Amino acid sequence: MKKKRVLVGMSGGVDSSVTAALLKKRGYDVIGITLQLLPKEDEKISSCCNLGAINDAKRVASRLGIPHYTVNSREPFKEKVMDYFVDQYLSGYTPNPCVECNRYIKFDELMSKAKDLDADYVATGHYVRRSYSPKRNAYFLKKGIDPAKDQSYFLYMLQSHQLANILFPLGGFVKEDIRAIARDLVLINADKPDSQEICFVGTKSYKDYIRDNVDASHLQPGDIMDTSGKVLGRHEGIFQYTIGQRKGLNLGIHDAYYVLKIDAKTNTVIVGPKESLKSTLIRLKQFSLVNQDEPVMGKRFQIKLRYQMTLIEAKVVYLEGDEAELQLEMPHSFVALGQSCVVYLGDRVIGGGVIRS
Repeated sequence: MKKKRVLVGMSGGVDSSVTAALLKKRGYDVIGITLQLLPKEDEKISSCCNLGAINDAKRVASRLGIPHYTVNSREPFKEKVMDYFVDQYLSGYTPNPCVECNRYIKFDELMSKAKDLDADYVATGHYVRRSYSPKRNAYFLKKGIDPAKDQSYFLYMLQSHQLANILFPLGGFVKEDIRAIARDLVLINADKPDSQEICFVGTKSYKDYIRDNVDASHLQPGDIMDTSGKVLGRHEGIFQYTIGQRKGLNLGIHDAYYVLKIDAKTNTVIVGPKESLKSTLIRLKQFSLVNQDEPVMGKRFQIKLRYQMTLIEAKVVYLEGDEAELQLEMPHSFVALGQSCVVYLGDRVIGGGVIRS
């Protein structure tokens, strides 16, 4: 019987390396794939997607006895992730580049290559689980069992038909298990630290990255105002601010003011007291469901408005196309436009979208 073939996205880190090892042990015909995402000049300075990471992936593949290939995905990554990142900040939003990379790059590129190599599945080192319901003939996306590493927030855009051909071997493990497996296999990256940075920004601040990648005409100073329109100070570019920000406003007043709104059209930052930050209704764009036939209208769910936060209760009150509205059970502060809102039912991902208002 012919082995099922799986393409594993290998970043050079320990998670994707152990993913490849586990799948080979389970009897799959495993091929390692590393996506080249960054411009060549940036590969030298990135802390994660650098030439060293590609070499680590190749060395691990050699150790495991599996073939390894690199795929040039620089052009779509620049358009869909890097340029999007800059454009969103210049438009007054706070984007999440990891979500957009998963939405447009990682799985699309791997699945495209899977067709070329006649593979049955693709796999990644994300800490999430998938399950299958014979009754509904559908696949579901679930949280990883390690609450400290669960990455379901970043994968809410995946749909059932895609999950049919995606494997997530790490979802049932905790991180230390994975490092222990890597040590047992004598993998060179067993103790390699996890990257905490945006790959294309590197060690510089995101503000410096934007300054370095746009024309000065897009970085105009403007007014910082209160909700009545009174000018309290000046800013040096709206991209330097995010909803809920308190530090760095330099208003010279004693009141504790926070960023309430960023208006790109008027190039102004509106500030006010914390009480003014509270939201009860959230509007989403690019909204999608893991299972298209999932009944959600009028139902209560748990949601996350950013990766590291406690789940809160909300109800879906509007859904039309890729737009949705959620009514929060309790008012919530620090809702940053441009971040993702992910909808859960217990440990299952229902779907999500990008916060627009």
